[in-house]
Amino acid sequence: QMQVQLALASHDGSSIVQETTPAERQGRLNHATSTESTTDLDTGNPIWISMLYGLINATIVLPVLMSFGSIIYRDAAFSPYMPVLIKLTVFSGMVHQVCFSTFSSLPFAVGQVQDAGLIFLSSMASSMAKYCINQGANDEALLATVTIGLGIATALLGIGLVLVGKLGLAKYVQMLPTCVIGGYLAFIGWFCGMSGLELMSGAEDLSFASLVNNIEFILPGIMGGILIYVLVRRLRHMAVLPTTIAIIFLTFYAILFLTRSTVEEATDAGWIPKVPPAPIWYHTWDYLQFDKVIWMALPSQTLTLLSMIFVVALSSSLDVAAIELELKQPLNYNHELKTVGLSNIISGLTGGYTGSYIFSQSIFSLRAGIRSRFAGYVLAFCELVVILLSFPVLSYVPSFFFGSLLIMICIDLMHEWLWDVRTKISRAEYFLCLSTFIFIQIIGVEYGILAGVGLYLVCRKLGVDLGEAKQLPDATSRTEDDEENDMLTADSPLAKKNGSTES
Repeated sequence: QMQVQLALASHDGSSIVQETTPAERQGRLNHATSTESTTDLDTGNPIWISMLYGLINATIVLPVLMSFGSIIYRDAAFSPYMPVLIKLTVFSGMVHQVCFSTFSSLPFAVGQVQDAGLIFLSSMASSMAKYCINQGANDEALLATVTIGLGIATALLGIGLVLVGKLGLAKYVQMLPTCVIGGYLAFIGWFCGMSGLELMSGAEDLSFASLVNNIEFILPGIMGGILIYVLVRRLRHMAVLPTTIAIIFLTFYAILFLTRSTVEEATDAGWIPKVPPAPIWYHTWDYLQFDKVIWMALPSQTLTLLSMIFVVALSSSLDVAAIELELKQPLNYNHELKTVGLSNIISGLTGGYTGSYIFSQSIFSLRAGIRSRFAGYVLAFCELVVILLSFPVLSYVPSFFFGSLLIMICIDLMHEWLWDVRTKISRAEYFLCLSTFIFIQIIGVEYGILAGVGLYLVCRKLGVDLGEAKQLPDATSRTEDDEENDMLTADSPLAKKNGSTES
């Protein structure tokens, strides 16, 4: 998932923000929270076109989805069970895609397990695992507690998003300061990078010594991540990402062929992770045993859950805003949040994880002229095929392959929100962005975000120039000038996500 302006830039690299008259802006804003349907987008496509773009999206989504599974279950306690846990992650992606293709007002929508809730899920999984270990629980109880606990958290997140949508609260969710969200997004990048290094090194606890001792396994992933990032940023074409990751994968097997090495030898040497055989597909949910759950491990996750609801709601609103900007047609934010909520409820009830719109892939499908929901169902079918495979996919994929994807995400997010953003916001906001990033590093995600918000409020109280808080417009109570200013303000999260300060 390439963040920020890479996904929002047109093919020639120029901004997609279009000049509009005040009357046109007024019309769009007045309908942003309306119940107007976009069913006129369902004009359909030839089946072969839908199949083609469904397969293209699958080549991009599946590797990233699997790498996200390794982040959620990064704790060493889960290592022996990764084939099943990765299948649960892929199944969750399939559920999200079916839900978005069925219920979204956008026929080209791509919805998957998303990075916004990733850190929260990983934090909860590790916290519950440590609690179970401290209680002397066996692996059966640990896995039941974590998988069911994450499923419950995902379903509760979905219920929260549905309530936000039904009560029309999307505009209040978007009042979270952009600079604080920027610090959180930078931390997502850092977290993905550390997870990638840990995955490639094979060490349970990442340290300088483990990095040095396993540098031959780590270096290819770092170089691959840099290569993907540079090529995607320079060439700005959706074919670059799947082509590059395919080349990295094929290069590894070409080297094996030329050196007359086998997959087993590569595994013994440490290039491919050693994983147990994958059980038949219908055993994927064997870990979800309610009678084995240690329920006392769940209440301590309440603050993390509440933080995740707020952050995912904001992230989903920004995804919808990005799609709306490209579509040049007003969308109903509250309806789309309810769609995201329903998808998370179903995902959670089936043992899955949090997800939302993947705006980069959705915009790619939109620009390609996809107007059929069949393309989304093709993507979901590809994910189903991976679930049904009788062998563990991880036993044929080198660790640096997933590591390179995580390093790419790390470079992208950290470069955007710790460096590029300095020219798009005030010095005070940039200071707050860096401060939030540091707070999260020191005191954790939930308290770090709260500390960032607290510092933001203190700065506002002292009269520091921090721009205007962005929220969705309420057409019944705001003037045309107020709404026009919201579209033009450089402090709006959408403007910064797009990498532009002018419309």
